[in-house]
Amino acid sequence: MQSLAKRLISDKLFFNSALVFFFVMAGNFFNYLFQIAMSRSLSVSDYGTLNSLLSLLVITSVPAGALTAFSAKNISHNLAGGDIWGVKKFIKYALVRTFLYDCLFLAVFVIGIPFLMKFMKIDSYFYYIITGLAIFLIFPFSLLLGSLQGSRMYLSLGLFSSLSSIIKFILAIALVYAGLNIIGALFSVAVSPLFIIAAAAVVLFLYLKNKQDETGEKQKHINNDKTKENGLKTGRFYFLSLFCILLFFTFYTNIDLIAVKHFFPAYKTGIYSVADILGKIILYFPAAIVLVMFPEVSHAHAINGKTKHILLKTIFIAFLMCSFLEIFYILFPDRIISFLMGAKYITSAPLLTLYGLSMFPFAFINIFINYFMAVNNSKILISMFLFSMLEILLFYLFHYSLKEIILTVMITGWAVMLALSIHAFYEELSLLPKRFLHIIQNIMPVNSN
Repeated sequence: MQSLAKRLISDKLFFNSALVFFFVMAGNFFNYLFQIAMSRSLSVSDYGTLNSLLSLLVITSVPAGALTAFSAKNISHNLAGGDIWGVKKFIKYALVRTFLYDCLFLAVFVIGIPFLMKFMKIDSYFYYIITGLAIFLIFPFSLLLGSLQGSRMYLSLGLFSSLSSIIKFILAIALVYAGLNIIGALFSVAVSPLFIIAAAAVVLFLYLKNKQDETGEKQKHINNDKTKENGLKTGRFYFLSLFCILLFFTFYTNIDLIAVKHFFPAYKTGIYSVADILGKIILYFPAAIVLVMFPEVSHAHAINGKTKHILLKTIFIAFLMCSFLEIFYILFPDRIISFLMGAKYITSAPLLTLYGLSMFPFAFINIFINYFMAVNNSKILISMFLFSMLEILLFYLFHYSLKEIILTVMITGWAVMLALSIHAFYEELSLLPKRFLHIIQNIMPVNSN
């Protein structure tokens, strides 16, 4: 046991994952306190409306998620080559571009509000304006978190991620109990990144200044000759690939709640929201190890290309974590819902077990997506697109009960996971028939003798 403990502590992936896991779980704890507080403070219908708007926020913020991975990838590559000046150039370039595209994206969102009001059957224009503010602030927030991730500053990354959730929870409690209801909840989500943006910028500046002092003036002249003007190590095609892949993944896991809001009355949306919120714990539970895996794989890929062992360790740890949670969802769904969300949502218990199973494959899909992005592999884009079309078709054909909606998500998830697994381990799988034939050839002479 002592030997095993020493090996685990010395393993960078395990140690850094444990560190980030602590902070991510603290952040998730306050995220779910936020959901519990809102479920108990708002009516069932208002709670369903709130989570429909939050799902809309998640989907429209996909470019911000791509920006996180894009910045982590470029910064980790610059640091792998010791190019501190390339990191500074990239951050400056990314901040300017982020602000410009952020303004454009927000303008498009505002123009689309009338259509969203009609489709989602939510008539308050002000709800969408606050959601737009949240979209605007999430971009610089994501850029800075991606910069911390790429720099492998795992302590700062975990700390700021959890602080954002804590600030959101405190603001929501204050504003909702002051009588602002949905507006207060949305406003807390929108402004909570502001505090983290300022703190993360200071920490990142001090880190780069310290690195710059270590490399010295000589390194500056060397890197100025090697580094592109904008510090990019991956091109715009990489960012577009990231955006599309993350868009499809976010679509898979969030479009169901918007579809429920469209096809079902507000009360059923509230019931479904509880299963959705609690079921997604399985998806986010291994998030800490995925955050660590991405820069580790990117760094290893830039140096020697040996990355599969990191992927396999990540999958194994995620499997143990997700299985542990799903056992509780199968055995005690009614008690979990009654204790956390309140007795008024108890009819959601049969949905929770099913929804947990539907999120199980998406936890592994998230791992595969981050792995492919870290090794610059965008070939999965076509598969992701085709399966998103399959999900839309299934929603169109089967939307007469909440269970049908969840089964559609589940079928899509397991199909996508199988396709990405084959793609990730294609070389290893292609060797299996050859190895099998080799074994048969070795056995046959023995049998004949």
